Amino acid sequence: MNETLIETLDDGMTPDSVGWKFARLKTLQERGVRVPGLFCLTGAAYHRAVAPVADTIDSLVRNTDLDDWDQLCATSARIREVIAEAGLGPEVEPALERRLAADFPDGPLLAVRASVIGALGQGEDSARNPFAGMSDSFLYVPPSGVKEAVLKCWASAFSPEGLLYRHRQGLPFSGLSVAVGVQRMVFGERSLVLFTCDPTSYARNTVISASWGIGEGVVQEKAPVDHYFVHSRTGNVESVVARKTTMVTLDRERGHGTVETAVASERVDVPVLSDEEARSLAALGRDIEKIFGEPQDIEATFTEDGLVHVVQSRPVTIEADRHRIWSSANVSESFPDTTTPMTYSVARRFYWLLNHDYLRRSGVPESELHDLHETMTRLLGFMDNRIYHSINAFITMLSAVPMFDSVRRDWERLVAELDTFYHHTSDKPTGFRARGRRAVRLVTGWGRVARAYQTLPRDFKDFQEQWSGLLREVRTGATASEHPLKLVADYRHTWRTAGRLWGITLVNYQFMVLFHKAVELTMDRWGVDEQETLFSQLLCGGRQLKGAEIALSAVRLAERVRADAGLHDVFLADPPRAIWDRLEAGRLPREFTEEVRRHIEGYGDRGIAELKLEKSNLRDTPWELIRLVQQYAASDLTVADMEEVERETRLAGEALLRSKLPRARLRRAVLLGLFDRLRTTLYYREVGRYMRSELFGYSKQVIRALGAELHRRDVLGDPEDVFFLDLDELFGFVDGTGSTRDLAGLVAVRRRDLEKSRALRPVREFATGDVVATSVPQQEDVSPDGTEGVEGLRGLGSCPGKVRGYARVLSDPALDGEFPADSILITRETDPGWLYLMLASKGIVVERGSLLSHTAITGRKFGIPTIVGVPDATRRIPEGSLIEVDGGTGSVVILDEAPR
Repeated sequence: MNETLIETLDDGMTPDSVGWKFARLKTLQERGVRVPGLFCLTGAAYHRAVAPVADTIDSLVRNTDLDDWDQLCATSARIREVIAEAGLGPEVEPALERRLAADFPDGPLLAVRASVIGALGQGEDSARNPFAGMSDSFLYVPPSGVKEAVLKCWASAFSPEGLLYRHRQGLPFSGLSVAVGVQRMVFGERSLVLFTCDPTSYARNTVISASWGIGEGVVQEKAPVDHYFVHSRTGNVESVVARKTTMVTLDRERGHGTVETAVASERVDVPVLSDEEARSLAALGRDIEKIFGEPQDIEATFTEDGLVHVVQSRPVTIEADRHRIWSSANVSESFPDTTTPMTYSVARRFYWLLNHDYLRRSGVPESELHDLHETMTRLLGFMDNRIYHSINAFITMLSAVPMFDSVRRDWERLVAELDTFYHHTSDKPTGFRARGRRAVRLVTGWGRVARAYQTLPRDFKDFQEQWSGLLREVRTGATASEHPLKLVADYRHTWRTAGRLWGITLVNYQFMVLFHKAVELTMDRWGVDEQETLFSQLLCGGRQLKGAEIALSAVRLAERVRADAGLHDVFLADPPRAIWDRLEAGRLPREFTEEVRRHIEGYGDRGIAELKLEKSNLRDTPWELIRLVQQYAASDLTVADMEEVERETRLAGEALLRSKLPRARLRRAVLLGLFDRLRTTLYYREVGRYMRSELFGYSKQVIRALGAELHRRDVLGDPEDVFFLDLDELFGFVDGTGSTRDLAGLVAVRRRDLEKSRALRPVREFATGDVVATSVPQQEDVSPDGTEGVEGLRGLGSCPGKVRGYARVLSDPALDGEFPADSILITRETDPGWLYLMLASKGIVVERGSLLSHTAITGRKFGIPTIVGVPDATRRIPEGSLIEVDGGTGSVVILDEAPR
């Protein structure tokens, strides 16, 4: 009987029996976190004691107008009386006395706390309904006062605030019970509340409120508090120190209970925590967060001996409906820095069709696709002329895929590249039938995944063939000579067709994430370290990636130039445009001319920031290929050397793996097989990315043709003004469905907006409240202060190797001047348009990216020591400074800040 009525840390203490508050404390204690000793009266004890008056309580609640505060207060008071009169009962009271004597024979002061246990997991401190602060706690209680405190804890479930909360949240009153924890009182000298994320913005920075005395002063705002903000990536601590004149502590006159008292004068202006203690607490918070898998609100106290005792940990409730989390971390690789409304509108349409087809292929029912339509049309945001992912929208959409939960963290890390903000976790179905339906969909979904992997090579080949045929069909007609209505009709037909094809690229992306996770889990299980180096080396080899294929084609042209003395002289003497004019006039060797034209035909949609529609690509400015070949011809780059570097890198990876698993040939074979499958998905991804460039390149042709037509009709002052419109405005003007005819007025407003936006330097992740601010948060200036040394300049090593060189800090790849051979490229992110500078660099350091980003892949492919994800690298590394880059460890060391 006692086991049912009372449980200890050695017993079950599950959420169903003692509520989430105490079940979490048991979990923490099991994981080595210091938790004061306790036992709990279970929900069963509450029911056993309150059963005789349960009908009376139900009747009182039923007959109360729960929207009338005065009635709520009266009902609450009456219920307290009813529970007090009922008492603990003949079974609970002796059980409590025995447990008190057994666990606390020394008669210490105790803390007695309530925890509401609701139906369907909706009790106090649950993720969905925290009921924060609505149950009573009693501190410094002597053993003789525990009985009265328990009765008050039971009654606190029916406090006016608790009744109103359940009413407003639509939670049932039936099935409610209350567990009570009886815990040794820790005499806290300093106490704190710690959030593992900023509760105002959901940033992954630790926020600590701390005061002298016990936690009641912080939680109930009875004492002034210091605030500490620990940055998640740098560990920097910012503090706001208050004048702390009062604190809450033991009422020593009575020998029990609490009292507000004055803080000793010498402590009034002294920080409660040191910076080192704040960092240590932040680390403890991260450990606790990992235990529960979500951001936590933690209460803890320091005893006089400096030990930290955790007395509570509950989830931070993230209200998705009141916040939006935005990130440019991944999308900026495709759309770096500022862009135009036209690019945004086409990108937004592309994300919709891409994900709609992926969800369809993943088996999401048509009814759900219909319900998700608005979400999928708002996967991207456009603020200060920059494109952002809406993390809320992506999570909502992808949660419709049953398998997503199992790869969610990997998606956040590898695809979304999230590291600063938390986001809403979708509610899971709680009813038996809903859980059953989800289980069936999960099994069916994984079956669909297995079949999709079997057919992936064939499906991807079909995708390539269908897209190539469609592109040939429509591209020749996308010129200014075509009728505008025909251009619009062809464009819509092309995108409708693409919408039935493109989901296969995300199916492949899904396998890329799965195989990456499989490799990591396998290496972890078999104790293989140096994983970043192994990833960098063993992802080399295999089928030639599209970006590398394009680069090697340009290098072959450069080798042809070096091999022909006359052609070499031309390339040394003339500017690119003049050389192109010679080629067009047939005044260059025929074989070279044909090879150049094949390159442009096959790779003409490549260019700097090629997905930005306002930017020209190689098809528009083919002399840029000549410029690239000139630069390669002036170097000693050869295809053979580049291929040899990749081969040696791969062999080094295989040798390293053998050293890690010397007697485990089968395990090595399994890992190499997994890497081979991961390389295959990377190959498909890069092919799909170039096909995306072709789709955007075709769109660019159509939009430019319409811009030329509207300029001819004096609607636009310049054909390029068309990019300051969005697609609906342009097509609406052409077919009569638009909302304004004053396109020039729109252009003028947006041109001014773009100019203002170019001067901004926004953070890459941020949260907004109900209304998006006029400008996104900006990066703070960074000044060297000793905190940004070797430890601060660290990122993710993506291609091993240690090199020294001079920092070349660039914001775009349009090089003005020379790029010396001993240069190390420092930039925010790269896209394929950076390839020349990347190949010419001794090393690469970028602020953004993951192991599977374009920068990391290119560095590995060509054996260039590369580090991605170095915060603020473009500001913290001085231009021209001598630096050392270690692509294995991910560290950057500034050796000499004086510019060369």
